[in-house]
Amino acid sequence: MKSVKKKILWSFVFLALVIFTIYVITKQSKSFTMKGFGDFIAGADLWWILLAFLGMFGFIYFEALAIRTLTGMFGYRKSRKKNLVYSSSDIYFSAITPSATGGQPAAAVFMIGDGIPTPVTTIVLLLNISLYAMTLIVLGIVCFLFAHRTLGSFDSISVILIIIGFLAQIVLVAVFLLLVFKEKIIMKIAEWGIKLLHKMHLMKRTEGIWKRLERAEAKYKECAGAIVHNKRNMMKAFFYNILQRISQMLVTVCVYMAFYGDVSKLWKIFMTQGYVVLGSNTIPIPGAVGVADYLFIDGFGEIVKDPVNIELLSRGISFYSSVIVCGILTLAVYVIKGLKGSKQKKNEK
Repeated sequence: MKSVKKKILWSFVFLALVIFTIYVITKQSKSFTMKGFGDFIAGADLWWILLAFLGMFGFIYFEALAIRTLTGMFGYRKSRKKNLVYSSSDIYFSAITPSATGGQPAAAVFMIGDGIPTPVTTIVLLLNISLYAMTLIVLGIVCFLFAHRTLGSFDSISVILIIIGFLAQIVLVAVFLLLVFKEKIIMKIAEWGIKLLHKMHLMKRTEGIWKRLERAEAKYKECAGAIVHNKRNMMKAFFYNILQRISQMLVTVCVYMAFYGDVSKLWKIFMTQGYVVLGSNTIPIPGAVGVADYLFIDGFGEIVKDPVNIELLSRGISFYSSVIVCGILTLAVYVIKGLKGSKQKKNEK
């Protein structure tokens, strides 16, 4: 019950942040009006807008394929429909909670409910989030190597956020690899830290912590085995993660083409969006609301005349629409499963 209340609370917090962010963005733009925004949308090329929505659905679908590939490594390949539920619940709760902390537990509930063992579910979700972080590192390397001049379109605050976001992903992946392949080193550091805190009387009960550390060590050993013996599937899942990220970034490209149609600027648009993605992974705000919007308007200010209109529509499709779609799908499946469970209990009585 507490978990449900917390999720509802975060949903309202997320909604409040969205409303506040949109209000601030539109108020800061002297030229923005609702009528002007309506006229702006009316002048769009419908086919490019439809392609933008297709990119949004690709973001959800490719994560589902990545999860399906990883669960298949352990012999639990579920249908694409069920994997869409896993990815949708992950995306929705990742969006509304700080540092995306609610995504994996929500996906785990559905996966375990479909008969995937808890240890397998934990390993699969751990591997997937690590692959996701690796795609951001690849994106950062591509941006810095082939579009370093584009970074000059951003102000100093944005550049700091982008660099921190990139370094944060490197740290996350490095820690993951150490935990998987050099878990003894990390465990010894953790043990030393626990003993020190216990001696300083900052940690009284350590029995439960030791047990959790042992369980964690066992999970990371299983992860290492899964990676070593399933390299082909790991590469396949990594490829799906790359396609997931590209799909989301192409939404901005399609929105730009819907209004401007200047093919010569496509690479710059794509790379600028890449920097926005990197920077938005810096601050643990639900859905990076506010941070991503600031980076977008800052980066695209030199490319288009009306960055606010482009930002509202692009972000509306790539992020807000995906959150709505994932939220509806997650809620629908949750309600259906709840109704089925109630019927089963009645039949048993």
